[in-house]
Amino acid sequence: MDPRLISAAQIGSIDDLYALIHEDPYILETIDVVPFISTPLHVASAFGNLTFAMEMMYLKPSFARKLNTYGLSPLHLAIEEGQTRLTMGLLKLDPDLVRLRGKEGTTPFHMLVRRGELDLMTEFLLACPRCVKDVNVNGETPLHIAVMNDRYEELEVLVGWVQRLRQIDAELLEMQVLNRCDQNGNTALHIAAYQDKIKAIKILLGSRAVNRNIYNRNGLTALDILQNQRYRNREIEETIRKSGGDIANSLPKSKKLSEILRSPIPFKEYLFTKAARYRKHISDGSRSALLVIVALIITTTYQTALQPPGGVYQSNAEESSGRKSVGKVVMNQTYFNVLRSVNSMAFEGAGLMAFTFLPAGEEYVWSFLWIMVPLHVSYLVSMSVISPDTIGYLSFSIGWVIFVVIVYMIVLFLRWKRSKKKIPEPRSELILEGLTTLNQAKGV
Repeated sequence: MDPRLISAAQIGSIDDLYALIHEDPYILETIDVVPFISTPLHVASAFGNLTFAMEMMYLKPSFARKLNTYGLSPLHLAIEEGQTRLTMGLLKLDPDLVRLRGKEGTTPFHMLVRRGELDLMTEFLLACPRCVKDVNVNGETPLHIAVMNDRYEELEVLVGWVQRLRQIDAELLEMQVLNRCDQNGNTALHIAAYQDKIKAIKILLGSRAVNRNIYNRNGLTALDILQNQRYRNREIEETIRKSGGDIANSLPKSKKLSEILRSPIPFKEYLFTKAARYRKHISDGSRSALLVIVALIITTTYQTALQPPGGVYQSNAEESSGRKSVGKVVMNQTYFNVLRSVNSMAFEGAGLMAFTFLPAGEEYVWSFLWIMVPLHVSYLVSMSVISPDTIGYLSFSIGWVIFVVIVYMIVLFLRWKRSKKKIPEPRSELILEGLTTLNQAKGV
């Protein structure tokens, strides 16, 4: 690079820059063709010349992503030299520079965490939220770096940040960040256990998304590592146990994913797979139209329970026996039994169809049940009130509701018992680190 250009960048002289461009219009192009070089933007960043750096960013945006021969970008240099204002200037022009990998895969965000620049770190997170998941060549995330460098405040910020994310894949991103393993299979929790950093362990255990029982390459959990230390801390060991951590030998042995895929498909999984394929086979337009029809059917059938054909006896009506039958249907009982049966079938079928068209996910199921169960009970009560055989139909309805509730409670109880056994996920590095799940891979 021309020494005069270096001098202009060091003193921040834009006039000298354009004088050189006037003399040689290709002076910046000559620099840009070199794959690894210290550009004028590197020099300006190191010296903190914000105005010159911004001018260079407008003239040659590609310089911002170019690494010098030491594997550092202009943003890396600005952070290394403590040029806060210039760092923020580069960040505002191109937030993605935060994730630019330099020497050993280190990003500017990694540098901030290692140096302990708490305020700048939070600005980087706001500008580019996904920088928190980037790893270097050793597979180390910002969490690993914070633990290894005793940056506890930074570690609290990182954990607090991923817990507050609300985008569509926020839960998956939280799992990825908190449970990512380095090249040795160690999560941030493993590193904290190896280095006996009690404060870091407590911070990490504050998040439920942290997997307490991931094995590293040596087949050890965080609790195994703590118990193998020369000076054991019984208090922190007990803290890990209470939060769900255990030693490797006491955990159920997980199956390889290949073993699961080779086994015959269970009937339950077959049904769920069929339902998922059916749901995905329907286009969004068709689903919307069908949901409108379903809503109309539910409304119409529910209205029939409130206002049956012919109406109901009023307060001045009497049966031949002379006993009042206020609120009972006027129509013939045989016809009403037919109407009640087919109307109930339509109501139940519409509810089932609405459930089928729901997006996949347990949270949608619970929301649907929260709405439909009270509506269903209300429908049964309304039908019971207008029915001539109120006691019989009400008894049947209540019995049916109790039966469904009992079955559902049994299912929940069995699921709870199953979860207490700590049945592990399939043995897959991607699944253990939260990078994916078996359901996501299958497209559920």
